Formats: sequence, structure tokens, C-alpha cells
Amino acid sequence: MTLQQRSKGRVLLNYWYKESTADERESGKVWYNEAREYVKVLSLRFDTPQIICAGVVSALSPNNRWERNKIDAHAVLEAVSKGIPPDQVKVCTYNNNKRKAFAIASGDVKILKQSPKTYAFAKNISGLDTNRVTIDKWHLRATQTRSLSPKDCKTSVTALQYKQLEMDCQKVAKKYNVLPSVLQATIWVTIRNRWYNSNNN
Repeated sequence: MTLQQRSKGRVLLNYWYKESTADERESGKVWYNEAREYVKVLSLRFDTPQIICAGVVSALSPNNRWERNKIDAHAVLEAVSKGIPPDQVKVCTYNNNKRKAFAIASGDVKILKQSPKTYAFAKNISGLDTNRVTIDKWHLRATQTRSLSPKDCKTSVTALQYKQLEMDCQKVAKKYNVLPSVLQATIWVTIRNRWYNSNNN
């Protein structure tokens, strides 16, 4: 990733944050707080550390709606507590992610740390580190385009590129005096709303 690409990415993060409405900024502000409350519920229900519960939620999140994500996380943690194997549990994400979630639920923190996005999301929703940035496909799109309708964008990065993008988001967040996780959530809500609304028009 060149300096020019990173500079463009920061400009676009500014653009998307400015594009957000008051309601979208409020949604971005409270989203992780609400997620943390659910992680606390899981932690108490299964007597499991919050970072483990958050890791399970994070591992099950790709291409999974939030409400279903919560159901799946509960199902995986319950299965592990009862000794039920992964092939007997249905979740709405990829099989590799299900296996990862089962491993994390069984206490394998090492596998949680192997994926920057999974680990950052777990840190965010556990409340252990709100300065980490969950860089998913929506965040990557926001660093590449200001299009208000769907556009093909690169949706994967290397570990080094992830770290660079995280630092860029932290820098922009400081400018607006918001937490990096809040900036990310606000931009996520904003670009997702614009693209979905354009498809429905």
C-alpha cells in the first residue's frame, strides 16, 4: 500500500464521516456498547471470559446479520459447554469460521489472535480495547470510494496493510475527537445505508 493510497484512504474516511447523519453518528456511538452488553450476557450465562465470548461472536460474524450472529454465538458456546461437536450445530457463516468459533470457545486464544480483524472485533465488543479498529469489507470500501451506490472494491488486505489502515483510522478519529471504534462503526453504518438504499430505489 503506497503513501498515496493511504492518503486517499484517510481523505475518504473524512468524507464518509462527514457524510453521516446525526442518527448515523448516534448509531455508530452506541453500537459497540450494545454489543458489549450482549457479550456480558454470554459471559455470565456460560461462565466464560468476555474476550472468549467476544471472540466467538467475532469469528461467526462474516456475512452474518447481527441478530443471527448473536444466536449463533449462543449456540456455539452452549454446544461447547455440553460437549456437542461442531457438525451438530448450524450457523449462518462459513464452516471455517464455525470451526474457529468452536476452537475459541474451547479456550484457544491463540487462534483468535491469528486474524487481525477477528481479534480487533473481539477487543472492541469485549470493551477491552476501543482503540483497535475492526477493518471489514465495508471499511475497506470506504477507504477506496466515495460512491453512494455499490461499486467493486478490494475487500482483503495483508496483516501489514491492516495495521496501516488501523493507524489511519485512529488518526482520523483523533481529528474528530471520537474513539477509533466509534468512527469505524459510524462509517460502517453510513456507507452500508447509502449502498443498500441505492439498491432499493
